[in-house]
Amino acid sequence: MNDDDTLVVWLAKAWDSHDQDPAALADALRLPDSADGAELVRLARHVMLAHLADGERLQAFIEALPDHAGLQDARERAGWALATWQERTPALALALADEVAWPLLGEVLQARCRAGRAGEVLALLTAQEAQACDHPAPAARRAFAANCNNTALALRLGPRGDAQRDAVMIALARRAWQTAGGWLEVERADYQLALCHAAAGQGEAAQRHARACLDACVAHGADAMERFFAHECAVHAARSAGRPAELVTHRQAMQALLPQIDEPSTQAWCAEVLAGLPS
Repeated sequence: MNDDDTLVVWLAKAWDSHDQDPAALADALRLPDSADGAELVRLARHVMLAHLADGERLQAFIEALPDHAGLQDARERAGWALATWQERTPALALALADEVAWPLLGEVLQARCRAGRAGEVLALLTAQEAQACDHPAPAARRAFAANCNNTALALRLGPRGDAQRDAVMIALARRAWQTAGGWLEVERADYQLALCHAAAGQGEAAQRHARACLDACVAHGADAMERFFAHECAVHAARSAGRPAELVTHRQAMQALLPQIDEPSTQAWCAEVLAGLPS
């Protein structure tokens, strides 16, 4: 990873697969030996907090960083996230604009979910929702909405807890996206909400949001991949609602869309998703 081109390639692959085995990736990380390693610091921060909730590991990584001016910004942002996770007052609390601080906060919120502290996360986001949706900076509004959506994803993929809390979290994200994003962001929030309700066994609610997801794709002429995943959430919703005929219909739609996905690696990924669906 010392060669610049090699580092760029390695980082791209690491980001693509970082959620598959975050502990192994954290073990494989090496300290950057130049100012060009800021992206590696960002990856370390994300993996060690959002995926592992391991503040001690992140602190050791930060303390060992070489003293390059080009790493200073990445070091300070990692320190801000670490201090927030440790419930200390971040040294840069007054220096970071909301559009910078909120993405960092999102990693801390995901860490709290993984540590079984989702209730306090929901309370924090709910308290900030009105201010965030009225924020004058579009980047800040998007960062807040992304926090809600990503935290809901962490809840859905993590240990099962309070299903209603999962649903409320992603519903909050949908409202935030209506202010911060466009139709695509709202459609993807409906996708996530359909999956959350399905995971919680709330079939009718899951189907309602799956239909909204599909309707948005039709109304806006979404590409084949977007429609493929809209039907994917509809498969899970139909299964949760006990509607096997609809499940088969949506699986068939996914199969028909698969050849229309042009990019080979994306098509291969979609084929894996389809193969793993319930029949």
